[in-house]
Amino acid sequence: MISKIQQSILTKPLALILAVSFLMMSFTIKGDGEVVLNAGTRVALETISMIQSDTVAIGQTIDFRVKYDVKVDNKVVIAAGSIAKGQVMRAEKAKGIGKEGIVEIQIKTVTAVDGQEVFLTGGNVYQEGEDRQVLSIVLGIFVCLLFLVMKGKNAIVPPGYEVSATVASTININA
Repeated sequence: MISKIQQSILTKPLALILAVSFLMMSFTIKGDGEVVLNAGTRVALETISMIQSDTVAIGQTIDFRVKYDVKVDNKVVIAAGSIAKGQVMRAEKAKGIGKEGIVEIQIKTVTAVDGQEVFLTGGNVYQEGEDRQVLSIVLGIFVCLLFLVMKGKNAIVPPGYEVSATVASTININA
């Protein structure tokens, strides 16, 4: 009699716990408007403002704008005009002896229509200013040593400069 009581007390709660666990772990419901944004999808971007190698610092965040809607199954997943974020990876001011300025920016993320951050890759911006080393050295040797302090030109990325990045990993978007 005691074994029957123990079996009924333990069996029913255990069966209930197993059933609930099975139901919660086994099924995922896909949202009605959910689409899959595949890795490798191209995103056209453009700079919002002028970027100069003498005014940016390594680690600084730079804003870009999405140029065209990114669509999957005729649903917009990244809207035109959305802000993408890039980070300055390298910045060098123009220096003496005609050395040019350099700026390099890596595109990092963009915000999807459902608010998720979508990681991007392959959208690096790299610009060099005008190199004047040869001119500075030649004039410094033949004309005047003061020409050796002549600087090169800083790198400039104008507003509206286009760059293309790609989605880094597949992600589900509620569109």
